[in-house]
Amino acid sequence: MEKGIYVLQNKLKESKIEFIFSGTFSQGLIEELGVALKQRLQLQQATKSKISTAFFTFVEQTQNIKQYEVSKEETKDFSVIAGSAIIAISKIESGYRVYSGNTILNEDIVDLKEKLDKIISMNKDELNSYFREVSRKEIDMSNGRAGLGLIQIARKAAGKIEYKFEKIDDSYSYYTLTVTV
Repeated sequence: MEKGIYVLQNKLKESKIEFIFSGTFSQGLIEELGVALKQRLQLQQATKSKISTAFFTFVEQTQNIKQYEVSKEETKDFSVIAGSAIIAISKIESGYRVYSGNTILNEDIVDLKEKLDKIISMNKDELNSYFREVSRKEIDMSNGRAGLGLIQIARKAAGKIEYKFEKIDDSYSYYTLTVTV
């Protein structure tokens, strides 16, 4: 097994993965991982704005995963969804790329896809206006969020956010979100 971990570490280095975590996110863990991420990027002498944007994107993506998982706690699907998350950050020439993924219910794809497609179709000015519009609306208390996190991620991203849904079976898919900062 030790050799397997060494091989994995080398594959991560080859892929320019700077930071990766897989498992269940708690608020305390998100905070600790955020501190470790900041330190890692500071050691690379990244600019304060790149560190800030990468950190923000990391926190928002992990919070979205955590909120989704919590929303399924009292359901039969929780055991499949819980602990399915991953977040990774890779170094690229222009900055960083933040990847996240988690298992979601197929029935939740349509609404999420609509939100993502709407956000992706907007330019920076439209995103700023949309953010102001959504932030004025009452937050949907049934799911505890107004969708502001995705809008904010898109506003701060260096390019368009990318997403993918990979079907696992008739009930579940794996949702990935990729953001370049």
